[in-house]
Amino acid sequence: MNNNEKPDYDKMGWLYSALYGDMSTEELREFEYAKNHMELLQSYSNKNISILDSACGNGIQATAFALNGYNVTATDISYEMVALTKELASKHNVSINTMVKSWSDLPSIYNEQFDIVFNTGNSIVHSQNSITREHDIFALVQVLKSKGTLVIETRNWEKVIKENKRFTVYDKKTYLNKDYIPMYYWQLNGIEQKSNVEILLQEICEDNHVEIYESSLTFTPFTHSTLLNIMKKLGLEITKDTFDENCDWYIVYGVKK
Repeated sequence: MNNNEKPDYDKMGWLYSALYGDMSTEELREFEYAKNHMELLQSYSNKNISILDSACGNGIQATAFALNGYNVTATDISYEMVALTKELASKHNVSINTMVKSWSDLPSIYNEQFDIVFNTGNSIVHSQNSITREHDIFALVQVLKSKGTLVIETRNWEKVIKENKRFTVYDKKTYLNKDYIPMYYWQLNGIEQKSNVEILLQEICEDNHVEIYESSLTFTPFTHSTLLNIMKKLGLEITKDTFDENCDWYIVYGVKK
């Protein structure tokens, strides 16, 4: 991810807190995201494997893995997100190694160190263009051990572009006894074209007054085939691909040859 993205991303803490801040330790241990990858995790004979969450956000995924007994390192380009990860891990009494780093920084620190590298939450779309996207994915491949697995989760951008929705409104969330409604305002310019999303978190107060918290992110949409071609070009064997043209999200596993 280019460092120019960082200032906006540093403002996203309020959104992550509202979405996930009230989860109990048991809820987090059973967090759906961790369970979705349990088959991959259990393919190793023991839990003494090294996991990198390379876009850790507020640390919910990294903390869920740690609560399930795994050795986790969490990195992010945002100081705020790494601080939130530390805070969440401490709250749930688990230890996570954390570092504020961009993807391009990782190989000089963690060369061929990890059994599994997660790049999730639609993070790779924030690479500025097709060239930087390939460089960023290559950096993640470099920190994998031989036979290690890179996990990329992304929106189905072909579906998003085709539908060309201006707004996406999500279900109401409750955090610290307050209700929130997240809404995305999309400014889409096409595949491989720099685009923007305005993120609005609407806080509904007791007197029905509404407060708005806002931020914005830039991104560059890409196709499913483009992602697969990059991963294969960089020496990954595709072992899992959940892409469906009618689904909003998909996950790809690539194993380092």
